[in-house]
Amino acid sequence: MNYQFIRNLQGEPEAQFEMGHEAFSRWFTEELGTREDNISALFTAIDALQKHQMKGYLLEGKEFNLRLDCDEVEVRSKDLDMDGPDELPEGTELYDQESVSGCGLDDFIQVLSSWRDFVCGQ
Repeated sequence: MNYQFIRNLQGEPEAQFEMGHEAFSRWFTEELGTREDNISALFTAIDALQKHQMKGYLLEGKEFNLRLDCDEVEVRSKDLDMDGPDELPEGTELYDQESVSGCGLDDFIQVLSSWRDFVCGQ
C-alpha cells in the first residue's frame, strides 16, 4: 500500500493513497484528522485487539466507518450501507473503489504511526 502525506495550500495535512485504497485518503484526512487524543485512542484499541481483550472495534465517523479486528482493517463509506435499488439494470455495477478500502492490521499500524508523526510531530 503506497501513500504519502502532504500539506495543502492552507497548510493542513492530507493523506494520499494509491488507487484501490482511496477511502483511506478521506478517512485519515477528514475523519481521523489531527487530534492526538483520537490517534492515541485508536492505538489503545489496537493494543487491546492484539492482546485479544476484544474481538473487534468500530469507530464511527461522519461519512466513513473504520472496522478493526486482530488481522484486518476496513474503511467503508456509510453510503454503501444505505438502502439502494434492489435491482440494477443488467450489466450495471456500482463503482465503490473510492468508498471501501482494506489492509492488514500491521500495515495499518505502520500508516497510523506515520500519520501521527506527520501531524503531531511538527
